[in-house]
Amino acid sequence: MSEKYDVITYEDIAIFNYTVPGTEEKEHLEREITLVWEDTLEIFFETYNADRPYKINSFDSEKQKNRFITAIDDENEKIIDEVDEEISRKMKFGFDYTSPTYED
Repeated sequence: MSEKYDVITYEDIAIFNYTVPGTEEKEHLEREITLVWEDTLEIFFETYNADRPYKINSFDSEKQKNRFITAIDDENEKIIDEVDEEISRKMKFGFDYTSPTYED
């Protein structure tokens, strides 16, 4: 029987704090992200509780497992980049400014 490569994932909320210049008012953005748990399921239960949702993803090869983890990391980076852009707009204009789009 071949070895299975398991990856435990769970969802969490990432909070991005920032202060808009001129207002000194602290604000934040929240985004749901997927995280990879790199330890055992038993330690996951010790750290969180058995009620916290998680998913075990099984792969036939280490290469597939690594590709899956890379895809999660890439998606999280995309979310962070989008939040950075949104915060930058708020910092520049004092509110969430999006430029108009035009169709040809």
